[in-house]
Amino acid sequence: MPIAQHSRLNWEFHAVVKGRCGVILGSGEKLPLRANCLWIFPPHHVHGWHGERRQCSVVILQSGSVPRQLVEAVPPTGFFEQPLTAAECGQVEILGRDLEPDFRDRNLFSELRFDRAIIDLTLLALGGVASRFPSVNNRRMTEKVDAAIAWFRRHLREQPAMEDVAAAVHVSPSHLRRLFTTVFKQSPRVVLGNAQIDIAMRLLAGSDLKIESIAAEAGFASARDFSRVFSARKGCSPSDWRRKIQPLGGELAQVSRRAEEIVESAG
Repeated sequence: MPIAQHSRLNWEFHAVVKGRCGVILGSGEKLPLRANCLWIFPPHHVHGWHGERRQCSVVILQSGSVPRQLVEAVPPTGFFEQPLTAAECGQVEILGRDLEPDFRDRNLFSELRFDRAIIDLTLLALGGVASRFPSVNNRRMTEKVDAAIAWFRRHLREQPAMEDVAAAVHVSPSHLRRLFTTVFKQSPRVVLGNAQIDIAMRLLAGSDLKIESIAAEAGFASARDFSRVFSARKGCSPSDWRRKIQPLGGELAQVSRRAEEIVESAG
């Protein structure tokens, strides 16, 4: 049977490595079947799948966050589609197979391997569209905002103010805001807030810490503030998100070399 349209909590990477399948949009429109293709959908995108009678082999990963380059590359259609070569399909199959033990039994290095997999898939997806990206004229500008984010993440428990972040990278708060707006097209408050939520999701998915402890680790003044911000950004409370995502094996969830059979009746 076709897979009915529904929204996902996180970013979804869906690679067809054998057979063919197609996307069913939230409107019910069925897009053409594709072979050797990688689709990437942002959180809460509504879609389903249809395919052929023969077995369709796919690799699926879900992630609470992705590199900003991928966020910027999502076209007006609302999702990203990139053809894969036969060699790239082989790479994705190996990636899925190598990650399977980490989903069955998480260990000290599982999160690092999950992060590497998302970066590898992002590089694979963006390899054919690099020319569409605006050039970064000032490398030092990018390095400065990256340093600010790294410092902020290391000092979350101290709940640093914008002035603290700016001082740590030796610029004024107003200049820091200009740097973030130029590089990210977003204010530092939004970008740094996303970093807090990213860390909180990792803790929700990969630990048994209470919500109060996770709020403190992610730099929120209270569990109430954390829940309010998390709900506004993710569309559900931290507790609900944890209940929904943990059965899938973590913030990067549901990976398989043969994840599902997608079947459609003839005609």
